[in-house]
Amino acid sequence: MVTTMKPQFKKWLLLPMELVRILLPPLLLHFFFAMAVHPDVQKKAQTEIDTVIGTHRLPGFEDRPSLPYIEALYREVMRWKPVGSLAVHATTADDVYDGYFIPKGTTVIGNIWAMTRDESLYPEPERFNPDRYFTAEGKLNDDDTVLAFGFGRRICVGRHFADATIWGTIVSVLSTFNIAKAKDATGNEIDIDPDYSDGLVSHP
Repeated sequence: MVTTMKPQFKKWLLLPMELVRILLPPLLLHFFFAMAVHPDVQKKAQTEIDTVIGTHRLPGFEDRPSLPYIEALYREVMRWKPVGSLAVHATTADDVYDGYFIPKGTTVIGNIWAMTRDESLYPEPERFNPDRYFTAEGKLNDDDTVLAFGFGRRICVGRHFADATIWGTIVSVLSTFNIAKAKDATGNEIDIDPDYSDGLVSHP
């Protein structure tokens, strides 16, 4: 079937994998950076894995519902430093939104970075804090929205593939490695440069 498929359809099938290939490395850089500068968060996540699963095997996708803190950590990695902070679209018809007339063909930019900095939803938005996803009773909240994947009918077509890949990588790394700052020749920790790149794809 693939050999007789039109070229444009082949491209659409490969698009989700290509997007993950491009965006996964900077996302994992965010994760490693966060773990290196927040060892308390890393330890809490590793303790959950060891308590729920043990040390005799790697976590699997079937364990995901049993690892709420890992889920919260994943959500915070995706929120804290969104890799693609701007979603560029164009209107296909005239529209009116909140009293504003938007003509057909208008370029519309969804500012994901600003959405993830909404203090009414994310107090102290610059702080890496997986605990923000838990209720006062200590339960993981039901809001599993990941703004980094976009929204509406133009939401990322590869989001399920990306979600599984990123979550699986995070939980596997945490179950097998300790992430820490590098040390110099005298044994002192080397501070990590917190600056991030500018552009459509952001990374440390």
